[in-house]
Amino acid sequence: MRRGLGNGNGSENKVDILVTAFTPFGGMEKNMSSAVMNCLPDEIGDIRLHKLLIPTSYDRGFEELHHYLNEHRVDAVVLTGQAGRPGITVERVAVNVGDASIADNDGIVYTDRTLVPDGPAAYFSTLPIKRMCAAADCSVSNSAGTYACNCVMYKALNFLDGTGIPCGFVHIPASGSAEGWAEELVKMIKCLDENNV
Repeated sequence: MRRGLGNGNGSENKVDILVTAFTPFGGMEKNMSSAVMNCLPDEIGDIRLHKLLIPTSYDRGFEELHHYLNEHRVDAVVLTGQAGRPGITVERVAVNVGDASIADNDGIVYTDRTLVPDGPAAYFSTLPIKRMCAAADCSVSNSAGTYACNCVMYKALNFLDGTGIPCGFVHIPASGSAEGWAEELVKMIKCLDENNV
């Protein structure tokens, strides 16, 4: 697999994959994505997992991800967030717009806001989304919404465009078992090594 942007992390025979999750938002006590991330092991076979909790913020969410990617070498990025859906969904596309009725955790409300000036209208996920869904109990989603999840997905794909580092977004249901969702996410992450993305 391709090597990432930042400094070395040690043994070159390991596949380094970054998993991110969001903080709670909108007055909620927890965000299921962070609960699931905390259930993930540190290693899955030859895969070494890096875990990063980012704020539910249009600006600071990607700023913290950007900083991490500049400081650490990774082979793939799996962004995660929470959605009110019955099962895990893998996002196909992120769009260059922020638009939501609720504020982010900085109190900012976006209405028809362009996320990256002069950026393309959309980016497709560069993860093997169909393979991931075949390996686990999940499905493909054609809309990541227009809140913080879509924002960080779009900005991450914009930043990583041309690097060869696969990146995409997984939405996890707000309810259910964090341990159970983590088991499915592990199956999906394994695809990033076995299929040599």
